Amino acid sequence: MRALFFKHLAKKDCHIENILDAPEVQEFKKNLENWDEIDRVDVKNSGLALHFLIALAALSCKKTFLTGDYSICNLRPVEPLISALCTLGAKVTYHQNWGLPPLTIEGPIKNGKVHLDGTNSQHVSSLLIALSQVEGKSEITVTNPCEKPYVEITLDWLKKLGLRVENRDFSTYSLEGPLTVPSFKITVPPDFSSLAFLVAVSKILEIKEDFSDLDFQDLQGDKRLFFYLNQEKCCIKDTPDLLPILMVLALYKKGPSFIQGIHVARQKESDRPFAMKKELEKMGAKIEIFEKEDYMYVQPGPLFGAKLTSHNDHRVAMSLAVAALKAHGTTTIEGVQCVSKSFPNFFETFCPDWAAKIGKDDTGQVTIEPARSEICRS
Repeated sequence: MRALFFKHLAKKDCHIENILDAPEVQEFKKNLENWDEIDRVDVKNSGLALHFLIALAALSCKKTFLTGDYSICNLRPVEPLISALCTLGAKVTYHQNWGLPPLTIEGPIKNGKVHLDGTNSQHVSSLLIALSQVEGKSEITVTNPCEKPYVEITLDWLKKLGLRVENRDFSTYSLEGPLTVPSFKITVPPDFSSLAFLVAVSKILEIKEDFSDLDFQDLQGDKRLFFYLNQEKCCIKDTPDLLPILMVLALYKKGPSFIQGIHVARQKESDRPFAMKKELEKMGAKIEIFEKEDYMYVQPGPLFGAKLTSHNDHRVAMSLAVAALKAHGTTTIEGVQCVSKSFPNFFETFCPDWAAKIGKDDTGQVTIEPARSEICRS
């Protein structure tokens, strides 16, 4: 989606290979292609699209209305980003709840100095991109910087495209625009966030897989999964997307039982720490969340088949499916259409045929029936 966004800013021919064929990526692409003709945008369930298009709208003197699904309009506060953009000259109207979409935004913003809470990296990335298109010097001061690898990916894009930007420990950024985005070619790399589920399957089913051909020099933070596997404790402030699958790995003694920094995973497609706790406890898991101390403890133990729901969160749905592979009994998960957001063919490919029988119907429900232990192979 970054590649598509910078292609739009380039207004030149750019060549992008290996684009994920997912509904929200295609919707984002369509919105960018028709940007000059539209003034109302529905980002569906995509937080990245929401924040990037807010930034784009802040560069224009026209009014743009942005909305999304239930998660976007109830669980994705945008006030830190909006407050910074308003400091720079944007005008914003909230139409339902303060600090949340739907909203109308109007620019153009100017250069300047702003402060921003950095709990959500998408706010930081969006502001960096917006200011890269504004004439003059700007400075962003960030408190509580989290999810740093995602910001690093954005910074890498900006630098490769020719912007001079200084990053001081992810707490202060100095840059000078406007950046004229040149034509570029890119092959989108494999996604470590999606790969995490396949790694978890190999660990839980004790299948020997060779991941040596992966590019561990890639800036994606979720490559840290391979490090977390050998730890008793881990902190996910920089890798919140790994939380759901780490919880499953912990239940099978394949990952850390103490997971810290969980607050960064609470304002995603769902409130992930509590959504996963609720569903896994239906399967017999014992999980304690210490909200004030910002960590959880996942006690390893057996799981049992149960009726579950995805909370309309792709990472929750896929993590629950992995959890069900060695549970005692059949598991059903409702609302699994959401996995198309990042892994459209997940249920067709995530586990070998001998490990479980997977049934998926048109209503968005999947049934996972593990094979009997005596016929499973390691």
